[in-house]
Amino acid sequence: MDLHVLAGDPADPNLGARVTVSVGVEGLAGFCVPFVRVTAGKSRRILVGEVRTDGAQIDVLVRAAWSEHGGWHQEPWHGDGIAELLRHPAHAVGDGSPRAGVIAKAIAEGSRNAIAELRGLRYEMEQRVADLLAQRENTVLLRPVMAQLVELSMAFSRARDHARDTIREVRDPGVVRHCEAMDVELGDEVTRLQSLLTSVSTFAVAQEGEAQQRFNMVAAAAAAGLGLPAVILSLYGADDYLPFTWESAWRALVPIIAAVTVAAGVILNRMPGRTGAKHYLTALGLITGLIGVLLLAGFLAPG
Repeated sequence: MDLHVLAGDPADPNLGARVTVSVGVEGLAGFCVPFVRVTAGKSRRILVGEVRTDGAQIDVLVRAAWSEHGGWHQEPWHGDGIAELLRHPAHAVGDGSPRAGVIAKAIAEGSRNAIAELRGLRYEMEQRVADLLAQRENTVLLRPVMAQLVELSMAFSRARDHARDTIREVRDPGVVRHCEAMDVELGDEVTRLQSLLTSVSTFAVAQEGEAQQRFNMVAAAAAAGLGLPAVILSLYGADDYLPFTWESAWRALVPIIAAVTVAAGVILNRMPGRTGAKHYLTALGLITGLIGVLLLAGFLAPG
């Protein structure tokens, strides 16, 4: 496709150049610079790859693309919106300067500018982790957050690798300067993401321990719910009440209900983490189910 790139919006005749742009084609000889962009829209994308240009043509080769739809993950990118991605930053491409060098420098500068958007994505993930730790959102799950942290770390690392490759191969001072800045900034971002992932992993271990503790306490509540009624029945017997009638059922079940309710209340108050209405409703449902089974068994007991 024939595009007027690096021209701003609206196009300034004193800026940019009209070149032929191809996506996903290799083989063009010329400057190779990193291509890192974060696309806007309903579902953002991270594009990481490289660009080669000889001044008359630009070949955009995206090595990997990540989509935000359904959580950050890799998916193919077919070159949609390439014109807008190559529009900024606008540079003057005059007849007295090498077109290839100016275009390569502008694209490298655009990749460096994209680091600020990548940093913003890292801030968003830190906020999600904070919501997870504080339990401010019940919809934030641990495993998807960890997976997205790994995906973002991969994207940042690949972008840094392309910047390092350019530093080794290209001698243009302007391009090298931008790539060196990308190397430093992306290295810091990768370190922060890895640190965040380590923190989330530590929290996952603690969460598993808390889940085990919760299970043990629920098992204790179940044991109390089954054991205390058995003790009461063994001490006082149930022959006088069986089979149940509507007049005798409440006298047999009242001490059982009281014992199980007290046991459930103690367990809920000592359970790790915050105890909300959902936990109390669950306990009430379990108690109701247990009493319902005992009531049914009492009515069906042989005379």
